[in-house]
Amino acid sequence: MNILQHILKSIEYHYSRMVYHLWTVPVVSCQYKKWQRPEVMSLEDTLQHIVEHKSSICRYGDGEFNIALGNDIGFQHMTGNMAERMRQVLDSDDDNILIAIPSIFGDLSMFSDFSQPWWKEYRLCNLDNLKTLLKSGRRYPNSFITRFTSDYKEDQADKLIPLYRKIWDGRDIYIVEGEQTRIGVGNDLLSNAKNLYRILAPAKNAYDKYDEIVATVKNYAPLGALVILALGPTATIMAYDLAKMGYQALDLGHFDIQYEYHIRGIHSKQPIPGKYVNEASTAGQTVDDSVIKDENYSKSIIERIK
Repeated sequence: MNILQHILKSIEYHYSRMVYHLWTVPVVSCQYKKWQRPEVMSLEDTLQHIVEHKSSICRYGDGEFNIALGNDIGFQHMTGNMAERMRQVLDSDDDNILIAIPSIFGDLSMFSDFSQPWWKEYRLCNLDNLKTLLKSGRRYPNSFITRFTSDYKEDQADKLIPLYRKIWDGRDIYIVEGEQTRIGVGNDLLSNAKNLYRILAPAKNAYDKYDEIVATVKNYAPLGALVILALGPTATIMAYDLAKMGYQALDLGHFDIQYEYHIRGIHSKQPIPGKYVNEASTAGQTVDDSVIKDENYSKSIIERIK
């Protein structure tokens, strides 16, 4: 970037901040207060519902909302019918398929010093889009069940991990994850499961392989099986489709990384050795496979989709 481009970028940034503080905050804040906002369940209530009802869950965050509006995000380009499907799932109303959204519409004081202002600005700058996508007054489950360490002032893991473990206690788990995601590898998160079976898919643009991934799950996993997905926005849609087929499908991207942060005492998004962390800048996306010494991990892989 030359000096002129750098200056123009700086001017553009400072202009956008001026507009935000002089227009968005005072004007849109009034509109926001008048909006009949959706209600979001607590983290514990969301997980307890899954435990008691063997529900499936599809999670939405800012990335999934962006895709529903037809926009690309960093690790998933817009392709085919993805935006339409993302809106279809968001609008669905099946008692046993939880459609979860972030708990950002009320008090934000429980969030970290980074997350709190970020979500406050997000909900104001995207108010019209949120009104379009979400149903006023609807009670949604909480999509932050997989962001329990880095996004909160106080680590929520001790409240949630026992509930998570009840879901898969003594059960086989079919894990559909991005290459190098490695859920449960190097920690005890899934230690009380019966057996682990892994289907590895692309870490980026997994939706391009959607039909192949679903066919692979159907080929290996019996109906009624527990399927955990960590495939970015693709998992949101796929969890819905698998649930409709008769699986218990949980879209749980990030939850293993958050557990790693918990056991390491980390409260910000950082690289984890041997695991792909898309939110930890380029360092988290450059993975040294040599640090993984767990033979059980290799044995658990039943299919690789390139």
